[in-house]
Amino acid sequence: MPSTDTDTLCPLITPLPVNPSTLATTQRPAYKPRSSDPSALSYSFTVPGDPLSATVVRTTTRSVLRAHGLTAIEETALSAAGELVACATQFAPGQDLYHSIRWCDGAVRIVNWDAHHAHSDPRDAARCTTYRKRALLLLAAVIHECGGDWGISKSGPTTEGTLVWARLPLG
Repeated sequence: MPSTDTDTLCPLITPLPVNPSTLATTQRPAYKPRSSDPSALSYSFTVPGDPLSATVVRTTTRSVLRAHGLTAIEETALSAAGELVACATQFAPGQDLYHSIRWCDGAVRIVNWDAHHAHSDPRDAARCTTYRKRALLLLAAVIHECGGDWGISKSGPTTEGTLVWARLPLG
């Protein structure tokens, strides 16, 4: 029968001798969490292109805003984030959606990217953009109320898809 001795099972792991009295007196530099600092707000994650993802994004957005002390803008940000994701699920059902929440120049910037392809026909592209803007009328109203701005951008040259962003000023 094999031995169950830890030296036999893990010969490369050697326990270090620990003196409990030295643990209590060891000085460590003070750690200052940056989480409550709005400028440290920088999160991004991917969710599936599913209507349920709007709930996941809203819940995550609420958590990070509270962690960074940004409760004054919480309801506006939750509305914006939910609308961005709900709209993106219509344009890219079943595909991954990239979502980002960042602090930028005194405002919370929320970005949502979906893989909806670019249209080669300019008329189709214009119709698609118009349809997306109509789907985001609630977002437009929310952003207008808080004095922010929003927009639709094509992705960069290395990726396809559509970026929809909202900028929510704190004051």
